[in-house]
Amino acid sequence: MTPGLVRFAALCCSLVFLAGAAPPAAVPAPAASGSALSRLTPAQRVVFEAYLGALTRSDYPAAFALLTREEQRYFQSPQNFASGFLADGLKIFSHQAIGLTPFRGGVVVSVNEEFQFTDPGHGIPVKAKGRVDYGLINEDGQVRIKDPSHPWLAVVPKNATVTQDGLRVTVNKVSFFTGRVEVMLTFANIADTTVTLLPYGRSVLHDAAGNAYHPIETKLPGLTDRNLRLGLRLPSDAQYTGALTFLTPNRLTSKSLSLILAPQLRDGADAPFEVDLPIAISS
Repeated sequence: MTPGLVRFAALCCSLVFLAGAAPPAAVPAPAASGSALSRLTPAQRVVFEAYLGALTRSDYPAAFALLTREEQRYFQSPQNFASGFLADGLKIFSHQAIGLTPFRGGVVVSVNEEFQFTDPGHGIPVKAKGRVDYGLINEDGQVRIKDPSHPWLAVVPKNATVTQDGLRVTVNKVSFFTGRVEVMLTFANIADTTVTLLPYGRSVLHDAAGNAYHPIETKLPGLTDRNLRLGLRLPSDAQYTGALTFLTPNRLTSKSLSLILAPQLRDGADAPFEVDLPIAISS
């Protein structure tokens, strides 16, 4: 799944996460489209349209100013908030509210969006459609936006490509979340024989201080790449883009990272090999 689609799938999250509190016992389905915006209060509609308008214009400081205090603390700055959109090359062309789901303290607005993002494996823009859920939260007499599932910082490293034993690996993006770091990778087999990728075997991420972090291996697709977890055979001239997510402290900050990917096994080779990737993180 590509980064743009991963983002929009993740944004269809639960009311518990949006509200930061338990929802009512029975959660209603989103109301029918058509009059969704007309059933918002005037204040909710103004803030909703202002936020989506700011995202459509790529005015990230204006969008950041409309987030809840909790969201603003999470991102720390408008620049960090913008980094996730910029790293994905994300551009929103249009949006249409299709339903509302009330909960204690606010409402969730379900939106159909048309957007564009950069395909990390090929570096080309791709157009797509998806559903996104935005929370409108009542906070101290004002309406604020809850827009979850973004990284608090996303970085596109420069020169983060290494070729080892005919396998070229590129770090497309590094995304920092609370308690985890996601590394988006493209594997390209430029040799004449098939190579098998088994990165959940011995891969490890190091920060600048030398601390080691290991991949999160679960059955959850948002945290573990199933193809890489099971082992991926990559034929000659083929490539694969996927992600490894590492368990880290809640707020990992490091000006550089080092990723060791292992093991990889080349058909006909006597032993597996590893790939060591230095990753520069801009401060």
